[in-house]
Amino acid sequence: MSIPDDLERARTLALAADETSAKDLLLSLGPQIEESDRDDHMFELLAQLGELYLVRTAYEGVTESIRRIRDCLAVYASILDGTAPPDVIGKNTMTSADIRHMHCRYARRAQCLEIGLAAALGDHEGAGVALSALDGMDEHDNTAFDDLADEFSYLRTHARILCAIALCEDDLHVRSVGLWQNVIDDIEATATPTESTDNLLVLGAIGYARFCIETGRLSEAEPWLRRAGARAEARGWKLATARTLLERATAYWSRGEQVATERLVGEAYPVIAEYARANDVSRCWLYFGLTRMGVGMLAAADESWEHAERHWRELGRPLHIHRILLQRSWIAILRGRYQEAIDMVERARACLDESPRSSWLAYARLDDHLGTIWRADALADLGFDGAGRPDEDWSTIEARYGSSLGVTNAGPDSPGFAAAMTKLARAADLKLPAALAVDSVRYSITDAESRSQWADCVSAPMLAGAFAVAWEWENTALTGELIEYHSARGTFSTEKRSTGGQERSDPGIGTADVIEWSRVTTAPAPISDVDELAQVAAGPVVTAGRSLTRLGPLPPLTMDPTGVPVLAEYRELALTRYGQHVTTDEAAWSTWP
Repeated sequence: MSIPDDLERARTLALAADETSAKDLLLSLGPQIEESDRDDHMFELLAQLGELYLVRTAYEGVTESIRRIRDCLAVYASILDGTAPPDVIGKNTMTSADIRHMHCRYARRAQCLEIGLAAALGDHEGAGVALSALDGMDEHDNTAFDDLADEFSYLRTHARILCAIALCEDDLHVRSVGLWQNVIDDIEATATPTESTDNLLVLGAIGYARFCIETGRLSEAEPWLRRAGARAEARGWKLATARTLLERATAYWSRGEQVATERLVGEAYPVIAEYARANDVSRCWLYFGLTRMGVGMLAAADESWEHAERHWRELGRPLHIHRILLQRSWIAILRGRYQEAIDMVERARACLDESPRSSWLAYARLDDHLGTIWRADALADLGFDGAGRPDEDWSTIEARYGSSLGVTNAGPDSPGFAAAMTKLARAADLKLPAALAVDSVRYSITDAESRSQWADCVSAPMLAGAFAVAWEWENTALTGELIEYHSARGTFSTEKRSTGGQERSDPGIGTADVIEWSRVTTAPAPISDVDELAQVAAGPVVTAGRSLTRLGPLPPLTMDPTGVPVLAEYRELALTRYGQHVTTDEAAWSTWP
């Protein structure tokens, strides 16, 4: 076969995710290309190697490929502008038109590699700048070289997919929305399917479907996954087919369909493991752990999450590591090893501190989970029938876990009652400020769908935990204040009046579809920008005419004419820890007639 045919075969292998064979073939072509003295073939070899290294997270190889391409392009640019040394000009056998064509093509390929590398390293701002540069790159050349138009369109869409996926990996879902819309438009505009356009369809559909699942829009994900799966299967792309199965499994888990989740992950895992995709391997182990814990197989769940943590540590992804540590802490909780669980949470906090992409919301969720550990410790002191003991073996713990009725049997005069009340007070100090900080954002969201999603995915589970701790603490005053706070928050609609003067009702808080332990690493990410919403929540009140529409936090509420406003201590902690103003600086409102 000729060198061009071998280069095309290497590309076909890479699209089928057989990077090892593709790399071996490309490296074997190096000496032949050097002997033939064809720089255009060497450019193609370096570009393909860079793409392979990017997929396999060999980022030094990507950097080297970019450097070599650009160094050589600089020589040809100097030939065009007449600044090259005479000996270089004398060796050149290409016409000016051919040089411009080659320079245009591989400058774009190098730019696409740079975008993918920046995105993979978490430099999303740098990737965005490079993407903008690609969008406007040599626009006049694009008109001159019509044969490069399709390739340029492919590169631009591929770069957008890489940037959008990388943003979602760092929990920056809201910043990926515009990119995903462009990707969808590009895919839908494709007229004639080719191997390259099918690759874009599969990559884009899987990435966008995962975005939809992680942001709670499950109905949008399923059609894209089926479409991607069908196209990948038709092409014989086994890894892509398996990845669609994995994403479908995550969607089923979000719906609470555990059997379907187990089946699909079981089908996907052997192929994903064969192709050694560390991130997807870790996600498979995460869901293996969730489904096994769901049927009481605690030892198997812990082993699964241990595998997931190891792979994410190899990839060096602090946000993923922090989530799997929180998930694994549930095993320690159920075994009665509360200090071990607390230690895991503190290691997770260190991962958040390490990540430049951590947000106040992540810290609030972490504190809420730490409060859950103290609550579990307190319930053990109260004789909770599901509480394990550190010295028990796995079979005993699993049997108790499966037979627990969720009841306590200790009275106020029992030995552990006082200790339990102290631990519940500590749990309240952690869970209530976190819940109030998160809920302060909810009623600042004017879009009904986004507000409902925030309530379902973020606010409701944390408020439920706050109510539970206050009730188990037997703090009736605090429970009453929470009820008053929640009732007052619910009396105002944030819907703007329509032009017809009618107001729509505000959606209520949804109930959790899965139990608390499964939310740690699988809770949908809010599609709303939490930093932007935090500014709205802390800002001045906005009213709309004479209606009861109110945007932003309420004023302080007073239940007792002689007392302080409700939840004052916890509202202050929410401000101190997370920077969230739960109430405004207005005069307190009285909650009595």
